[in-house]
Amino acid sequence: MTLTRKLLDTKYIWWFHNKRNAEQAKAEILALFTKEPDDCHEWSEQDIYEQSRKIIARWDQA
Repeated sequence: MTLTRKLLDTKYIWWFHNKRNAEQAKAEILALFTKEPDDCHEWSEQDIYEQSRKIIARWDQA
């Protein structure tokens, strides 16, 4: 699974509700998850959710 800006702005918009620095968090998340790690592996929804949650929390504190 990969993410797009459209997915972040529609399906996953609730991740960013009342969060500071949401655009910076989105940019970091997209940098990580717009491509699969390699040809033999793909990101799972859990991978994306857990890492995104940590990124959003870090940017919300900044």
